[in-house]
Amino acid sequence: MVVTFISPGCVRRLRELFQVDPADYMLAICGNAALRELSSPGKSGSFFYLTQDDRFMIKTVKKSEVKVSCLPHLLLSC
Repeated sequence: MVVTFISPGCVRRLRELFQVDPADYMLAICGNAALRELSSPGKSGSFFYLTQDDRFMIKTVKKSEVKVSCLPHLLLSC
């Protein structure tokens, strides 16, 4: 599986806000342990994956669902 972040700057800012260590995050996402797929996809057809330590969740989205412009507003509301 290839993980591509739509807006890595926003993801980095969220990690900072929630005091997530960048090394711990990268190890959980990209380490040797496989991500676990949840048994059923969401209503939109997206899939959810959990890291082995259950600390992080990844949701797949279609390009048509991506609304990068809303991410800065999300960060301002934190």
